[in-house]
Parts: sequence; structure tokens; C-alpha cells
Amino acid sequence: MESWPDICLLPRQPGLTPQFKSPYFKDSHRRLQKAMRLFVDTEVYPVAQECEKTGKHIPQDLIDKMSKKGILHMRLGPGKHLHGVELMDGVVKGEEFDYFHDMIVGQEMTRANARGFQDGNLAGMTIGLTAVLQFANDEACKNKIAQEVFSGKKKICLAITEAFAGSDVAGIRTTAEKTADGKHYIVNGTKKWITNGVFSDYFVTGVKTDKGLSVVVIERGEGVETSAIKTSYSAAAGTTFITFDNVKVPVGNLLGVENKGIHVILSNFNHERWMMVCGTTRMSRQVFPRSRTNFTSANVS
Repeated sequence: MESWPDICLLPRQPGLTPQFKSPYFKDSHRRLQKAMRLFVDTEVYPVAQECEKTGKHIPQDLIDKMSKKGILHMRLGPGKHLHGVELMDGVVKGEEFDYFHDMIVGQEMTRANARGFQDGNLAGMTIGLTAVLQFANDEACKNKIAQEVFSGKKKICLAITEAFAGSDVAGIRTTAEKTADGKHYIVNGTKKWITNGVFSDYFVTGVKTDKGLSVVVIERGEGVETSAIKTSYSAAAGTTFITFDNVKVPVGNLLGVENKGIHVILSNFNHERWMMVCGTTRMSRQVFPRSRTNFTSANVS
């Protein structure tokens, strides 16, 4: 058997893929890898480099292109949300999309080689919309948000971290108190270092309820304020400070069970960590020379 999956050994040029034998990869994986590499090299890379340099956020036209190709859907990993969706003009069916396809998407997207833009390229969606799809209690609300985000018309992010509660998720101070009629939560507090928050329309937010931690979806509106945070990497990431000031949120926007939001958050980490591993593995190969003219097919790309 070959060493680390042979798909990682493909040369940079799209379509020049040596056909190694592998127990893990099928023709659909090969087709997806070629299609993703071509798309990233021609559509994502030039935009990423420009945004990384200027600090501008991802342009809507690139989001629209990714939506049309099914890339936004694929970035959430395998699942029913892919069923019936045409992926990269039909190179793979949504029903057959597995975690090796998922790995390929994550690694090829990383080839844009722009760390700030990589987060700005809707990373908030990949870690926020997953929680909505898995834990939304209101089916209509879930379908509405999913349709809007997958179409690229609206953006979503995950708002958990606070200035006083980074890794200590259970220590967050943002509160959500129910109204007297029990139909709404009133949310007050702040969130910090929230990726994509500055341009998001929805915030998957960790809050303190009466007996524990809960997670609710907050739509941008009255009482929601966002401001960009200057970071040591590119402003293209859209890193944000968020203030919630008496924000009225329907109880139907609760994800999972009230006071048991830790289960939503920890479960949501699974795919997030997987994609981080895939991306980091691919990014580490950037230490090799960008010029691969003399590389053979046995060398990493």
C-alpha cells in the first residue's frame, strides 16, 4: 500500500493525475480533486491573494460561483443537505459524498495559500450552519436559514467565544432571559474574535439560560452591533466584536435542548476539528518550493 493517501501526491496541474491504486479513493474522488483544483487555481487563488493584501472581505461574485458549484454545501461534510445537489457540474453525486471527498475539498481550498482569507472564505458557515442543520427544533426556521446560506445570499457565523471565556465555554457571560409570555429570549452580552461576524446575517450564539448553557440563532437586527477587530493576520477574515443589547430572539431559534447547549457545541466541534486537520496537513506542504517543475509524481504537491 502507498504511504499517506495517494491523492495527496498529485501534481499541481489540473488533469495530470497519475492513476495510483488505492483502497480509499474511487473515480469520483479523482474527478472531484481535479475539478476542485481547477476551480481553486482559476477562481479562488487570485481573489484570495488580492483580499489578503488589501484586507477586503470575500466578494459576493465568488460566493455565488461557489454556491452554483455546490462547494458551500460540500464544505459542511457528508449529509442529507447534499442529496439532490449537483456538485462541481456533476463530477460526484451528493448521495455518495463521503469523508474522503470532504478531505479533498478542504485540502484543495487551502491551496489558495492566504491564511486570513481562508477564514474569511465563509469559515463561519462551516462551523455555524452545521449546528443549525443538526439541532434546529423549528423545521421551517432551519430550512429558511439553510436555503439562504447555501444560496450565498446570507452569511452565518458561530458566536461562542468571549473576552472572559475563551476555551472555557461554560464560563460565558452572555445571558438569555425568557419574556413573561415565554415566547422570546432577551439576549445581552458580548462576543469577541468571531470569524466572519462583521458581515454575517445570522449568529449561532452561546448564551447562559436559567439553569445552564444554551445555543440560539440570532438574526442581525435591532440591538445587534458588530465591529471589526484588528488582528495580526489579514482583515480579510472578518474577525469581529459583537454586542447584543436587549436583542429579542424567538424561542423557536433554540438549538437542541435548553440548558444543554454544551452538547450542541461539543458535537459541532467534530467536523470543525476534522477540517482543521485536513487544512493544516495540506498547508504544511507549502514549505516545499512552489516550483515543482522537477518534481516527480512520487513527490508531495
